[in-house]
Amino acid sequence: MTPKELKENWNLSYARLALFLCRDQRTVERYCNGAEVPEMVYGYCWFLNQWFLLHGVTPPPFIFTPAI
Repeated sequence: MTPKELKENWNLSYARLALFLCRDQRTVERYCNGAEVPEMVYGYCWFLNQWFLLHGVTPPPFIFTPAI
């Protein structure tokens, strides 16, 4: 599951998709090296896709809580 696939599957705007993918940026920077970032992004896209399949296009609530 790539960002492009996620966007097309759920008719997301680029702004909305960027919000989803950037939400955990600080966590990514803290725990991942550069080589792991693409894998984590794809994993996050897969997770969001599973959430949408279960709940529709409503984003998970934690998406809108700032990363600590």
